[in-house]
Formats: sequence, structure tokens, C-alpha cells
Amino acid sequence: MSGEKANPLFESRDWRDRLSRSRDLGNGFAAPGGEFTRALYEWSFTPRGKILHSLLKNRRLVELGAGMMSYGYALAQSCGARNFVAVEPFYADIQRASIQSHLTKSDNMHPKIPFKVIKLGMLEYLEQEPDNLLCILACGIEDCILPGPDYRRKVEAEIVRTMDDDSFFLSSHSDLYPRELKVFEQLFFRQSNQNVTERLRLHGGKKAFDKYGDLLASTLP
Repeated sequence: MSGEKANPLFESRDWRDRLSRSRDLGNGFAAPGGEFTRALYEWSFTPRGKILHSLLKNRRLVELGAGMMSYGYALAQSCGARNFVAVEPFYADIQRASIQSHLTKSDNMHPKIPFKVIKLGMLEYLEQEPDNLLCILACGIEDCILPGPDYRRKVEAEIVRTMDDDSFFLSSHSDLYPRELKVFEQLFFRQSNQNVTERLRLHGGKKAFDKYGDLLASTLP
């Protein structure tokens, strides 16, 4: 283990240096991430984006591969989630500091919610969670940063197992795609750059679509 830590490629803060090493270890998420989660957070304040407040309210929200920035926590906080867990094996220290900085600078518009930062890969984390409990968010988790298709399929199966029956798996620019779940897709413009189109997929089971189907349909342009 000490030899791995001494490896400059493994220690580098540049995700491009770390990508090959992290994949060799069977654990993805070498990229710092954050911009796709930021786009989703900023969209949540728009008229169509306010649907996220209904979907996340009182949920246990888990962000897979949370990266460095605190936008996942900010989204959970502003939408009234019960709590927030950032799963981040490489940048956990920076993610924790980012959330703490956000809370320090917060204007108290939204109540603080409990949070944890878990320094694990997403598969290892999900395998430790019980059934039917979570609402899960993944932004920018593309195949290029995953160890391989078998790893992806195992994560997808764990997502389905751990999701609350009436919750959605929220996926933005993510290649995680649980095939047994129904999908609702939403396109929206990035608020900081209206020339950029973002894509949000909501993966859910029958109970989720029975509960929120009419609300989802009302957001279509």
C-alpha cells in the first residue's frame, strides 16, 4: 500500500494522470467532476427545474463520484433532502472542505442538512447499504472513467437494489443505465451558458412513475 501511495501518478491531483492507475485498481472516479452537478443545481431554481424539489424532498440523497465541489450538497439542501452522502474515493478531503466552506458562506436561505463524505468507490459503498433506502445521483460518470462494463453492470444492479421504491436514480451525463427501470429524459440549458444543452435522465420503477408521472409530464416543453 505504501508503494501505491508513493506512485506520483496515483497521487497526482490531475485526473488524467490518475485515470489509468485508478482503473487498474478496479476503482473508477479519477476525475474531479462537479460541473454537471453544478448545472443541475442551478437549473433547480428555474420553473421547470423546480421539479427536483418534489423529487428530492425528505430523501436520503447519495451522490456517486461527487468529486471536489459541493454542488451535490447544495442541491440536496435547497431541495429539502433529509441528508446527503458524497461518495468520493479520490477527493474526499476536498469534497468535505468544499461542503464546509459552502456552509460557512451560506446565507441561511435553506436549513442545513446532515452530510457525510465517504472515501470509497461507488460499488464498495453501495454493497454496504440496505435495500430500498436511497435516492441516488450520478453526474458525469461516463464509461471512460469506469474500470469496465462488468463493474458498471454491478453498480447498476446495486443502484436498483438500494433505491427507495418510489424514488428515482438521477443521472446527468452518466453512462450508468439500469435497464430494468423505466426512463424519463429531460433536456435543459445550462444556466451559466445557454449555448450548452444538458441531459437529465430519471430512472425509476412503477411506484416512482405512479407517484410522479403527471408531474414529470407537466415539465415537458
